[in-house]
Amino acid sequence: MADDLLSQQPLALMTAPQPSLDRGVTGANAEALLWLERFCQPEQPMVVAKSRRAGSGLAGGLAATSLYLWGPPGSGKSFWTQAWAQASAACHYVDLQDSDEALAFIQLLDQARAKTWLLDNLHKAVEGERLEAALFKLFVRSAETHERLVVTADRPPLQSLLMREDLRTRLGQGLIFELQELSDSEKLQALRNRAFELGWMNQPSRADYDSLFRFMLERLPRGLDRLTALMD
Repeated sequence: MADDLLSQQPLALMTAPQPSLDRGVTGANAEALLWLERFCQPEQPMVVAKSRRAGSGLAGGLAATSLYLWGPPGSGKSFWTQAWAQASAACHYVDLQDSDEALAFIQLLDQARAKTWLLDNLHKAVEGERLEAALFKLFVRSAETHERLVVTADRPPLQSLLMREDLRTRLGQGLIFELQELSDSEKLQALRNRAFELGWMNQPSRADYDSLFRFMLERLPRGLDRLTALMD
């Protein structure tokens, strides 16, 4: 019996698919995501049109070096930054709520440059004062190195819980966008996309599981991140 158990091969577990640009649903966030695309592609121009002032601390006609995306859970902050980290070699993604990643970022900053830093979950950041000092240092040096910063959080920069006022001010001087949650129909399509990635169906446009997805949207916590995690 023991020999039989030892001879059995372990089951291969399927890992959750990584976020991908072609499976994302834009919803009402087209302009914000267009700017995220520009930040993640170094050849893209970064000058803000003179008419672009709403929601931004940056005057028109100036070059943008930072992009601040904020919104509630499930609005796509982590999805889109992770998707661009997968798609663009110019991007370096850091999940600031992960203590190992945050510490590695602090240590790496003196030794490395990235064309675009994707700094996710500022509102859940660990490493406190050390991290804030590193972020401020990155803002200061980016004027010379032309590194670009994308930061995500759950609230506008001037309302953040950061201890350093000068860092809040810097975050508020770049481009700022509030990400909107998807509508129910858009969430339904996002769940279809996830089902396609997981191999549940052979086309993301199929409605095979729509009754299940509608039940999930009606009866379960509505944050898209939690719903897709449940599917995984």
